[in-house]
Amino acid sequence: MTLPEQLQEPQDRRCPKCQSVVPAKAVVCPVCHCDIEEKTPEQKKRESLVEFARFAKDWIGFPAAIVTAIAALIIPAKNNALALFHQDGARLTMDLVRPDVLNVGMDDTPVAEQPNEISVHIPFLRYTLINNGVSPASIRPELTCSTVENSDEVTGNFYFLDLRTSKKVLDDIKLSPGESVFVNVTLRDSGRKVDGYGSTKESDTCELRYSDKYGSQTLVVRRKDGDLNPMSIGGADDSRTALRERYCPNMTRGLRFAHDPIDCLDEAHLFAIEPVYLWENALQRALTQVSEFRQLTQSGRTPGLILTGCQEDNCAQKTQEMLSALHLFTPSLTVWLCPPEKPEISSEKKIDFNRDCKSYDFPIPNPQSPSLDAEGRQITRDRRPR
Repeated sequence: MTLPEQLQEPQDRRCPKCQSVVPAKAVVCPVCHCDIEEKTPEQKKRESLVEFARFAKDWIGFPAAIVTAIAALIIPAKNNALALFHQDGARLTMDLVRPDVLNVGMDDTPVAEQPNEISVHIPFLRYTLINNGVSPASIRPELTCSTVENSDEVTGNFYFLDLRTSKKVLDDIKLSPGESVFVNVTLRDSGRKVDGYGSTKESDTCELRYSDKYGSQTLVVRRKDGDLNPMSIGGADDSRTALRERYCPNMTRGLRFAHDPIDCLDEAHLFAIEPVYLWENALQRALTQVSEFRQLTQSGRTPGLILTGCQEDNCAQKTQEMLSALHLFTPSLTVWLCPPEKPEISSEKKIDFNRDCKSYDFPIPNPQSPSLDAEGRQITRDRRPR
């Protein structure tokens, strides 16, 4: 049984390109290798859209290529023209963004590792440096500024600060054409011109040294209206330094062996100074530093705590906690409890803690816990404060 002739599939057909006889279901001519697949109306419509998109892409891309070619010719010509007048070097600008303060131990430390008290504060100025020139620049991380105070010209030497390490930036800053960078500037030292501190060429300006293809250059930074005078920010402040000068004027101060500097040191004691509510910190620091001192010098010191008082309600409670915790403490320890500072007394006044503060030696021979009266005086021990 055979199908009617109109239902039978054709056995072959001719290629529309080369007229060669090919199988009816062939999609590629085996002779000329052209595409001979019959397209549906939807496929034909899709191919038309693709062809139009290719045309549009080529037509739109042509002007862009022309612009690119023109730019490729103009930019070298511009640079050559600048080179004729030696204007193709780096061209820097330095603009003040804002003043700020780095609280060492807080801003640069994870929250879980931050200390209970911050003593070091570093004020700095945040600037933007931009290279608008056509050649790279190598910038020294230092700045010199001058101003006039009481008819005397005062000069300040500044350095770029690394906020992560709280240290001076040592490497020169590389700035390519068109690049910009934030820098943080802090005061290192300052002094009068008559004392040998030098000055800038123009008063009330700053000078930044850098180099480009033409050698060493100087950028003069002028203050804009409303800008802060860089000389007014002051240098780094360490509150421990002031405490050491007040309580230990005739002792060795700030000696550093491994970690934190030693507050005070005499022939018998190694002292740590803290507020009374941070007596645990003072004890830990003093014990650690006594151990380091013994290892490095082969000589011993008794740890001593100089605890400054305060007016808050928890100070008496902290004092009681400290005395109760240390009454059986070993090894030997001496604690000086100093009265709260009075606002009317100058912060520069020296304090003789052996005379003005009450001392306690630990361990206490009598193991009974001491009790205090309302003013923090012991009332159960027959000992006289030294």
